[in-house]
Amino acid sequence: MLLKLKTFLMLKHIHHWLQAKKFFKGLAFFATLVIVFLSLKPPSPDSKSWSLLFLRGDLILHFICYFGMTFLYFFAFYTQNNALKKSGLFSLLLGCFLETLQLHPIFQRFFDSFDLLANFLGVLGAWFIIKGFFYYSVKE
Repeated sequence: MLLKLKTFLMLKHIHHWLQAKKFFKGLAFFATLVIVFLSLKPPSPDSKSWSLLFLRGDLILHFICYFGMTFLYFFAFYTQNNALKKSGLFSLLLGCFLETLQLHPIFQRFFDSFDLLANFLGVLGAWFIIKGFFYYSVKE
């Protein structure tokens, strides 16, 4: 009984904290600018590729970035209806748009369908976690 009360109070405190939409909208905007910059800047000529187990390191970074962006967008849209759908859609559109821009030779980058897959998996992973932890506030 005491554990349920503590959990309820903690969720209520988190819910109240997430009402600060200006903070999360500003943070999401800043993070989006950082992602755009990192996705479109020309690669360093002396950069070395790395891997973790059998995965390329850039795929892990794509997963982490879009996982985090989905959370930030969810918190930014927290007070709106369909916040989870909007956050997933914004993250996916951002990833597809940036990957498509890399087709243009001016950016000196290359389109990679595995990057798109890592972006999608990051969004999907965040979507499942948000759906599980914020089930009480997901308005769809």
